Amino acid sequence: MIKKLFLVPCLLASGLAFAAGNTLDITVNGVRDDQGTIRAGIYDTPAAFPKEGKAMAKTSTPAKAGSVKLQFTDLPPGKYAVILYHDENNDGQMDKRFGMIPIEGYGLSNNIKASGKPSFDQCAFDVPETKNQTIDLRY
Repeated sequence: MIKKLFLVPCLLASGLAFAAGNTLDITVNGVRDDQGTIRAGIYDTPAAFPKEGKAMAKTSTPAKAGSVKLQFTDLPPGKYAVILYHDENNDGQMDKRFGMIPIEGYGLSNNIKASGKPSFDQCAFDVPETKNQTIDLRY
């Protein structure tokens, strides 16, 4: 009986660790040149989205004309949204005209085309059901 009581918490703990190990693979299409870096942030709350400093995790890869791949790992199950951009001048931020109109290429999960500030709900998808996103950059 004692062995069974010990085994249950161990199985539960291992299940929780396994559930948090979800991976999201992102293919970014339409990269126009090899300059700079493709940067992405993933968000798990509407309040944080799309503020770059509030992303729950970030990833990046050198830009390559055509398409590149990014990956987020160890995601717990839940609802997420992604925003990414082509940081052509490698200054670590999305450059904007008048403080709000992107002048570097950008893309959103679910490949939505936003006019104005995108909403978390428009971009949201569920993990682990969604394992891949393909996002087209818009310049």
